Amino acid sequence: MGYPQGNFGPFDKSDGDQPDPGQQQYPPNQNPQYPNPQYGYAPYAGGYQAPPTTNTLAVVSLVLAILGLTFIPLIASVCAVVCGHISRGQIRRTGEGGSGLATAGLIVGYVSIALFVIVIVGAIVLFAIAAANTSTY
Repeated sequence: MGYPQGNFGPFDKSDGDQPDPGQQQYPPNQNPQYPNPQYGYAPYAGGYQAPPTTNTLAVVSLVLAILGLTFIPLIASVCAVVCGHISRGQIRRTGEGGSGLATAGLIVGYVSIALFVIVIVGAIVLFAIAAANTSTY
């Protein structure tokens, strides 16, 4: 069985790459019946976004403030206040999280310092009153 012989219309390539006389030529991939779309894919905007990082000094400030209330009264409280102010400045500049932790560290640190001062002043007053009331025989 052989192949049929003859002209097969626009599919016959025997006469080269010349189009048929009534057929219009288009550039590649520019068929007007099916134009190429002029839009692309939109960038993916949804999904999970990572939360902002927490400022480390804010956490340190709160931990030192708690230590200032319990184990290391004055030194840790002063360090908590310093770290709290530094971390609040960094949070405003960088947009990190942890503003509440820094504020809590500041408040607890200042309260701890105030309590320490009240206790020390109270002890000095009590010793002064006790020393004034002593009698010498």
